[in-house]
Amino acid sequence: MSGAAESLSAGRIAMPGLSLPLIDHIWRVRGAVPIDPALSAADAFDRLGPLLQTPGTTMSTEGDALVYRKHNPAAQDKLATFTRGRLWIERAGAGAVLRFDLFSHALLFAFLAPLLFLGFAQLAVTINAWEAASPEAAEKAEKKDEKPKPVKKLNPVDEFLGAPAPEDPNKKKDEKKDEGRHSPDEGYFMAGLFALIYLVGRWLEPWLVRRRFRRALAQPPAAEATAGAG
Repeated sequence: MSGAAESLSAGRIAMPGLSLPLIDHIWRVRGAVPIDPALSAADAFDRLGPLLQTPGTTMSTEGDALVYRKHNPAAQDKLATFTRGRLWIERAGAGAVLRFDLFSHALLFAFLAPLLFLGFAQLAVTINAWEAASPEAAEKAEKKDEKPKPVKKLNPVDEFLGAPAPEDPNKKKDEKKDEGRHSPDEGYFMAGLFALIYLVGRWLEPWLVRRRFRRALAQPPAAEATAGAG
């Protein structure tokens, strides 16, 4: 990390990607963390080393910024949610901040998943309507050709004793009415679940990454800590 540039530009560094603000907001997280103004860029990036130097992570410098990418990050990786990002230092007067611009494929998936499951639910509704239409049309055609059958009546004695009335022979039992139907409930449930996951993650993940950057920047790098202990 010592190869990082000592002086970083104060201008905004754009991350290549989607340019539409509303689309970017779905899976892109920007922010800033205050740092000690005495820290150089190289020192700041060295302190972030334990977060970035993980299996599957590659780092490089592009101009005055540190850029990282993650390929199949492990679950233990504290930045696994954000698979690529750019970090740089901005100085204003006597203060300084670490700015970050991060992308999360997990947030994008959680945003798109409800749309997918809503599509499955709507497909189930459409299939049910189509399957119900065919038997109803056939039944109506049969009723046109058939003559109504007389309905039997109870004799007065049976009626007085409370015997059930005879069934109407013109009414057909639909014992398999719900058999084989495709329920959209599972699709609605999964859509709601992933929508909740996205909303929680969209608030929680940026808060967690700020806290992790803040803690890492507050700790001296391992080499400095070892030297101080000696």
